[in-house]
Amino acid sequence: MDDYQCTGWIAPEPDWSQFFAPAWQKRVLDGPPKIEYLHVTEMRSRTWREKNGLTRLDADNRMDEAGKIIAEMKSLYPVKIKVSGVRFQQLFNPHQLLAGSGGRKRYEPDYYPFVIYAFVVLNRVKIRFPNAEKVDFIVERKSSLTTHIQEFYESLPTALKHVNREDLLPLMGDFIPASKERVPLQAADFLCWHSRRADARMLDETDMRRWNPMAKKKGFNFTAPERLMASLAEAVTARSGGK
Repeated sequence: MDDYQCTGWIAPEPDWSQFFAPAWQKRVLDGPPKIEYLHVTEMRSRTWREKNGLTRLDADNRMDEAGKIIAEMKSLYPVKIKVSGVRFQQLFNPHQLLAGSGGRKRYEPDYYPFVIYAFVVLNRVKIRFPNAEKVDFIVERKSSLTTHIQEFYESLPTALKHVNREDLLPLMGDFIPASKERVPLQAADFLCWHSRRADARMLDETDMRRWNPMAKKKGFNFTAPERLMASLAEAVTARSGGK
């Protein structure tokens, strides 16, 4: 069974809002023709390109610009976590998530890796950015999935206490569900698409040219160890009322 991954960028908020997002809007989205967002899978789809008035060369140029902006933004810090798919199934298949509505749902692979991801991000921010006040998490809105991930995020204080990391609690900021139009989500999609295919050795020469500057950034890859997985699983399961 494949591992589950969760990937994203960390950067100071002013860098996102004052520098990165305006550059991305001007150089990637505004065109002509103007597009609402850049997601790699859709940019590679001829149907989507034709619907949005892009040629293949247009799409390649936009993705080249996206890669250049990411390379230019020195404060972007990539984080990628991996969770064992086999161990996830062992830990969570017997249990259900108690949703905010009062109903119970099966744990899905997207739920638990996000808890690990949030834990890792908070830990790295505390180390690398000791003056940081809060860490906000922007997550793409996908029907009820995002709602349940948010419920997992809200369970994180219990999990942090369970693993004796109450020191991370003051850093927990807002969970922000957002649409594809949010630039940080587009940058995260760009990273995730290239990272997964790099792991699978599926990048062609053009993809590799865009990937290399991201791969060279100083970041943090984290494979969740058995003890941490079990401890956080116990914490969120206890919060959800067990089976």
